[in-house]
Amino acid sequence: MSENKTFNSLLNTELPPSIDNAIKNLSDKPTASIGTTVSDIWYIVFGWISSVADKRRIQYAYSLEQFRQELENSVSRIPPEKQIEPSFQATAQALENAKYCVEEDELRQMFCALISNSMNSDFASNVHPSFAEIIKQMSVLDAKIIRLFKTRKEIIIGLPVCQFRLNFSGPSSYTPIPDHIFLELPDVDFQLCSQSLSSLSRFGVVSISYEKKLSTPNVYDKFLSHPLYQSMRKYLPAPIDIHIKEGTVELTPLGQSFVKVCILD
Repeated sequence: MSENKTFNSLLNTELPPSIDNAIKNLSDKPTASIGTTVSDIWYIVFGWISSVADKRRIQYAYSLEQFRQELENSVSRIPPEKQIEPSFQATAQALENAKYCVEEDELRQMFCALISNSMNSDFASNVHPSFAEIIKQMSVLDAKIIRLFKTRKEIIIGLPVCQFRLNFSGPSSYTPIPDHIFLELPDVDFQLCSQSLSSLSRFGVVSISYEKKLSTPNVYDKFLSHPLYQSMRKYLPAPIDIHIKEGTVELTPLGQSFVKVCILD
């Protein structure tokens, strides 16, 4: 292949393959195929991209090795009498989807739990093929919220949620600000939590209702002291009123199985 033809083919290559080729070309120093001048120009133009790509590969390789070790350790803890052949469908989907998430600790650990528990007779009946796709689509915050439903071996069915409702002309005419207020992660912005709850509801693992509330004493007191609620009470002009509508975010039957299978103790 001629030098010009090789160079033209490189110019016509799309960016991601070009990055891969650049890494290979720079490490191999392919002076015989494209010439020293072209190689030097390539480095000047794309060298910084190659450096970033190398770092990303190293980080990904490290996370992948973590995943392998965590999976081995998790499987090794299954009692021999409870070890079963895993579902090919569930395991293959989990491994395929995990490759996009291994750099996020929370998501990687969920895939680890899903795969290892699919090999455990205590959990196999709760494994569903959709779990791998659900984890793949989760954000780290989604994972943190769903993890709140499990403490040690106990699954908590419901957690408090509320709406701050602005009333304009009676209780039947109101606007929630924002849609869901969730304060179980106090260090996280409540609007981000609201988005995550909507996402988890879309996955079918939680349901959000304002038709019933938790009976735990004082569980809703934290909403009364929230800065947004206090600010609106102070500054909203009459006749606009604000009140709190208490509700619950609960695990669906699918969500109960998901938490049992995909969250390690």
